[in-house]
Amino acid sequence: MGLDGTLEAALDAAAPAMRGLRFVLLTFGNAAFSELLRNFCAHARRAGAAHVVGAVDVGAFELLRESGSPCYKTPLALATGYSLDGANSHSSGSWKAFAAMRTGEVARVVATGLDVLHIDTDVVLLRDPAPFCMCTAAARAEFGDASRFPCSALRAADVAVSSDNMGPSRSVAGGAAYHGAGTFNSGLLLFRATAAGRHFAAQWHRNVASPERGSRFWGKTSDQQVFNAMVRRERQWPGVGGRRGEWIMRRLHEDWDGNLSLGALPLPLFMNGHGYFVQAAHRSLQVSPFAVHATYSLDNHDGVAKRQRFREAGLWLADGEEYFRGRFLALNASVPPAVAAALGAARSAGQSPNHIGVHAAALRGYLAELRDALALARALRRTLVLPRWTCYVDKLWAGSDNIIGMGFMYPGSQDAPFLPFACPMDHVLSPAAWAKAEVDYRDGSFLSSPRLSPELT
Repeated sequence: MGLDGTLEAALDAAAPAMRGLRFVLLTFGNAAFSELLRNFCAHARRAGAAHVVGAVDVGAFELLRESGSPCYKTPLALATGYSLDGANSHSSGSWKAFAAMRTGEVARVVATGLDVLHIDTDVVLLRDPAPFCMCTAAARAEFGDASRFPCSALRAADVAVSSDNMGPSRSVAGGAAYHGAGTFNSGLLLFRATAAGRHFAAQWHRNVASPERGSRFWGKTSDQQVFNAMVRRERQWPGVGGRRGEWIMRRLHEDWDGNLSLGALPLPLFMNGHGYFVQAAHRSLQVSPFAVHATYSLDNHDGVAKRQRFREAGLWLADGEEYFRGRFLALNASVPPAVAAALGAARSAGQSPNHIGVHAAALRGYLAELRDALALARALRRTLVLPRWTCYVDKLWAGSDNIIGMGFMYPGSQDAPFLPFACPMDHVLSPAAWAKAEVDYRDGSFLSSPRLSPELT
């Protein structure tokens, strides 16, 4: 059966990659986010992961079908006049319709008897998570009971969820206790086809699509908010319990306590954006993550910002061959003289150089170099290749974040010091502003890409 727009055909197309496991990745997207969709599918294919994409509009379906990605038309793609508003507020009517649709489709696929990892399109798969999630014999060789992340613990979960917490290193020992103390992120959310898993998925959909007026779900603007409200006890924080060293939550909301086994997708293996792109915690912890979620990107926190984060990390596969052709001018990073002096003074005094004074001096030097490099690139009619600058402090997500009291690291990440670090572009410049100004450039990892043209000059 070819890809005819039905879910059944898409699941048939994904079946060979399942390799006998009743497990599939399920994501959703529209044509406006075609670049993220292409990048997601390219990584899923590279990882050999069984995946299905629910197209939110006909344009997305045609794009995905042409690329050979298992896809189908969701109810919204079949609806007349629907258009998804992708605003980050997640409060528009179109977004709520999208949330209602995708929770319903997750419940629908789980009801077929498949375990489903619901996954956002701003996630990159570095390897196939199916063996770990299903705790196969091959996975147990790496994730046995004596390992830091035993897959047998997750195998016992009816539902398992990722975390927005900022400390991958803390999660190693903290387990469910640490994960439960922060917001659960529904962008990586595992549902088992157990009776409890199917029931929870169906109830999640009902609470998103048609919440009872006056209930704790009424007025929630996203499926993530509803998920957190479902499992946490009311008027308590965190409202869900867990023990250090375990990966199954305890003391859920009364509706589910004793009726549902809720697990934690280990943060070092299912990593958020700050842990991967800023802390580089996968290196310090010496782990090989399954997935990277582009959360905690700055600037407008939109597709442009997420694309830039992935490009800098060498994880963007959606560029055409023309992106790698042309004439370029590379700006090599240097330590500005004022920064070198400040670093030397700090070392002589036995003090940390990681503070606002050093960072501000570094930014002034970087921008001065950038100004000259842009002028030279324009004069030579070349495209500028940006360097990876060094940041000496983390950047605020909100004005209320007290990074000064946390050693100039984002609150929650300070237990595994990572300063200084290689700055993502959005810690120094605005990718959105550069896109709006139509200033062409390449990111810091461009010159190491295996796709560079041999005649590059």
